[in-house]
Amino acid sequence: MWFENAVAWFTEAANILSFAQLVAAFVTAIATFALWRVTRVLAVETQTLAAMTSRPFVVCGIESSLADATALNLVLRNTGNATAFDVKAKITPPLPKPNGQPVENATETLLDVSFLPPGLVLPRKGVMSRDIPETTFSVEVSWSLMPGATNRETLTYTMEAKDGFRGGWGEKGLHQIAQELEKVRKLQEKN
Repeated sequence: MWFENAVAWFTEAANILSFAQLVAAFVTAIATFALWRVTRVLAVETQTLAAMTSRPFVVCGIESSLADATALNLVLRNTGNATAFDVKAKITPPLPKPNGQPVENATETLLDVSFLPPGLVLPRKGVMSRDIPETTFSVEVSWSLMPGATNRETLTYTMEAKDGFRGGWGEKGLHQIAQELEKVRKLQEKN
């Protein structure tokens, strides 16, 4: 009985049009909800990305020095897009003195910098590559977003001297260039 009534109702053109409008409204409501949901997720992700790109990110590493082909520098580098404050780095075991002698009564090398602007590379300590050939260092770097803040970002990892060692092949220091120029000048004087 009800089936026959439904079939009779659909045979009228006005009723078919009303039903089509009802289906279209329902589909539009579902599409609007889906669009709202996608827009909301995108807005949250954009906000998270904006927050992450406007933060400091500090790493500590050992890199080849411009002073000598076998010299290495312990450097702090802010690779983020904001200034890092109260930067502290702890390297275990301690790096030897520049003359190769071990530091007495030290279990770690500590670095403390009040602020580190974005993009800055700050060499802090020199060491010769022969003094730390196969040593694996444990590094803990921490920083805050504001001076004196109690909330700190912390990064912990391990590194080896060979990670940043180029052996002077990629670039020469100013003193090496000056020595090469001096050799050229002496050769010209002889000719």
